[in-house]
Amino acid sequence: MEINSLYQVYFNCELETKAEVHSFIAEIVGQDNPMSREEVIHQLIEREKVGSTIIAEHVMLPHIESEQLEKSQILFFRLAKPIETWDCQTKNICLVIVILLKKNESVNIKKRISLFTRSLADEKYLDQLLNSHEKEELINRIIKY
Repeated sequence: MEINSLYQVYFNCELETKAEVHSFIAEIVGQDNPMSREEVIHQLIEREKVGSTIIAEHVMLPHIESEQLEKSQILFFRLAKPIETWDCQTKNICLVIVILLKKNESVNIKKRISLFTRSLADEKYLDQLLNSHEKEELINRIIKY
């Protein structure tokens, strides 16, 4: 579900593995971008090799930046069940926040994404996102910040 052109929320996603999450991200990207599924997945995997994308207990923040992206987006996947094993160190993921950044994005969009990513440093806000049990509740918390 699209809140506005920047945010999209997918609630109670039936994704059970990191590979399924990566595939779903690639599917979403493929709707509006010339980027291939394989390239999206490759970039997500390469980014994780640089360092973990876990930002809090139960919350992942996979992200990529590419010239092949037509528009920047922030995707929220509230999972129906936690992903028990993301990797050998990361367990029980309940919320995945994906940042897709178009290279050479406008200053305005970069500022909006930057403000949002700074909000993720607020533990209370992250807890509110994580503990949103209704889609509308999650959407309202995203919009409010």
